[in-house]
Amino acid sequence: MLRAAAALSRTEEAGVAAAEAADAVAARLAGEAGTGAPPRCDLAVVTVTPEHHDHLGAVAAAVEARLEPGALLGAVATGVVGTVEGRAVEVDQGPAVSVWGLAAPGGWVQPFRAWTLRPTRGGVTVAGWPDTQPDDTIMVFADPETFPAAEVLQRLSERHVGTQVLGGLVSGGPGRARYSLDGHLHDEGAVGVVLRDVEVAGLASVGCRAIGRPVTVTEVVDDQLRGLAGGSATDHLDAVLGGLSEDDLALLERGGLQLGIVVDAVRDAYQPGDFVLRGVLGIDPDLGAIRVGDRVRAGDTVQFHLRDPVHAGIDLTARLRTLGPSAGALLFTCLGRGRRLFEVPDHDARAVATHLDVEVAGAVCDGEIGPLHARSVLHGFSAVVAAFGQTRA
Repeated sequence: MLRAAAALSRTEEAGVAAAEAADAVAARLAGEAGTGAPPRCDLAVVTVTPEHHDHLGAVAAAVEARLEPGALLGAVATGVVGTVEGRAVEVDQGPAVSVWGLAAPGGWVQPFRAWTLRPTRGGVTVAGWPDTQPDDTIMVFADPETFPAAEVLQRLSERHVGTQVLGGLVSGGPGRARYSLDGHLHDEGAVGVVLRDVEVAGLASVGCRAIGRPVTVTEVVDDQLRGLAGGSATDHLDAVLGGLSEDDLALLERGGLQLGIVVDAVRDAYQPGDFVLRGVLGIDPDLGAIRVGDRVRAGDTVQFHLRDPVHAGIDLTARLRTLGPSAGALLFTCLGRGRRLFEVPDHDARAVATHLDVEVAGAVCDGEIGPLHARSVLHGFSAVVAAFGQTRA
């Protein structure tokens, strides 16, 4: 029977914190404390805050000694998600170590490391990405600076239909990426595991609400969005902003502006889960241009969005309610959510723990990898959940 357990320690000494969290996970996987031999653990996932960047190796070693996992996946993240005395928490300040263990009898867990090559003829090539089967699940931590996650996911959706990818872009800050895979440390690329014959249902919940109407991109110059619906991009944006209420203008001032890009455009109407969200990085009124944090193509359907805590909470709850109680869960939540969005601590972690009746662990990410219709994409401003013991929709 598939089982999972999670624990978090905020002890300042990294090795001690890792031992505390791993011992708690081992006790829960075994069903009782002090059973002697380590319990079955096919996968351990370890996340640490930036304060433990230099000690990730020691943390992984302490977890390895206590759980003896078949595979160990670890990363330094801006913040970590974990479980303390049955309470789900998100830690974005101060030292913390989160440990999650999975026992999956009959399942297959294969670790991998992927990295980027830049051939002399130009372009980018990714080495080490695993071959998969349609029902496989890939769990991955990737470096936002050195790994082209969006491009890899696009290629995967074209070549390996049915494989789901869950995880996120994680690091301890610019130039502070560090990952652990089965005792080896890496400072770039991506690390992950392939899960086969392990039931995992993934979901992605957006943190934004659409404003205005969906329109077609009619002109793009380099990285600038110049034309929308046959007119100037900035003229269209001015019209959208001119129709906002005072409450929406307050949301705009607090959370900035996002652009939703439709992935599957063959629809009569669009719902929140139809968009990949990217931040608006700049506006040039003289050129009528908008710069967005992703490549937009002429012919794409787009719609502007605002970060909205009420909508974000409702959407996450609704999606979690489509699942039943689970054996365990991993949460990959955006660094733009948390207290910054909800103004209360632990919002996403508590929602997952409550609705799925699980102990939860995971990471605060700078980009979340999860489902959008039949493919996996790189989301922004979202919460991605991997629910174990659940059959995919």
